[in-house]
Amino acid sequence: MPHDPTQLPANLPVPKDDGACLHLRRSLLPSISLTATSGESINLASLTSPTVLFFYPRTGVPGRAPSLGFHGEEWDSIPGARGCTPQSCGFRDLYSQFTALGVRVLGVSTNATSHQREFKERMHVPFELLSDSRLELTRALRLPTFEFPTEPENPTTLIARMAWYVEPDTQADSSAPTTARIRKVWYPVFPPNENATNVLAWLKRRSEVHTVRREARHDAFVRDELTKHWAGTQIWSRNVGYDADRLPALVAERDGVPIGLCTYEILPGRAQCEVVTLSTRDEGRGVGERLLDAAADIARAACCWRIFLTTTNDNIRAIGFYQRCGWTLAAIHKGIVEDARRRGAPIPKIGPSGLPVRDEIEFELSLP
Repeated sequence: MPHDPTQLPANLPVPKDDGACLHLRRSLLPSISLTATSGESINLASLTSPTVLFFYPRTGVPGRAPSLGFHGEEWDSIPGARGCTPQSCGFRDLYSQFTALGVRVLGVSTNATSHQREFKERMHVPFELLSDSRLELTRALRLPTFEFPTEPENPTTLIARMAWYVEPDTQADSSAPTTARIRKVWYPVFPPNENATNVLAWLKRRSEVHTVRREARHDAFVRDELTKHWAGTQIWSRNVGYDADRLPALVAERDGVPIGLCTYEILPGRAQCEVVTLSTRDEGRGVGERLLDAAADIARAACCWRIFLTTTNDNIRAIGFYQRCGWTLAAIHKGIVEDARRRGAPIPKIGPSGLPVRDEIEFELSLP
């Protein structure tokens, strides 16, 4: 059978998450200009609108099977290698839906511009493809790559398949130049033909939720959320008591209806911000992640160097959630929950998960 890059063979090896993209989420894009298939030069740091950047190793050529690798390996045997055409065509076919959300789409590879331009014209791709053939972006952000011999005009270093959602950064100084920041990373991507569908679904969920600063109209919602999840409005963290109903807060809304709450406090000295409570009435829909991102933007604009939060040791779901959002373990406060109980905090001895509630686990996010 002639080689057909638009089709995905059965039983392709599934790529594993090797952690090679953990450092990318929330990273600022460097001031690096890449050549687009239109011939223009696009500076990634200066992207001024929400943008999806999807990365692929190399688009195939109909009727021309890939060569063998440097060690005799076949292209299809490399996890995540096959599928660049289906991935790109997925974004092509859904392009109008991305633009309807106000989101720009750009493809990126280390392929030479001439190679990308031939593919764009042949497959009727409506968006630009950017060439990192000099590996400037690849090296600056330490992107995951693998080596494979390709066409003479292309480098042998190929970028592993992934996608980013990028937004202009929130600046403390409104007069400062806008800089693009990575908000979401999809990696590894499999199957490649579903990448665009998955990204679009996430964007649609995100567009349904709006975060706003707390107003008087939210007071009843704030008290209800605190009472429902913490049995009252006084919250203890690190032996510090907060009247959480009086704290500044962010409220997530869908169609004007409150569905999530994040209370926070910028600590004295304004170097740190603590998320005191986080709750949502619509779990699994990205509401908590959106609230954490908004709180981080506020802390960054206030020139804090980090934002942090604590949760009890029994809160297994939250512990996993914070790490999936890119927060890292900062400290374990052993036995501190008993101190809060002695101060009158209504914290049960045994949590809903059946585990004893004894310790606080602190997570943090650095704010470059």
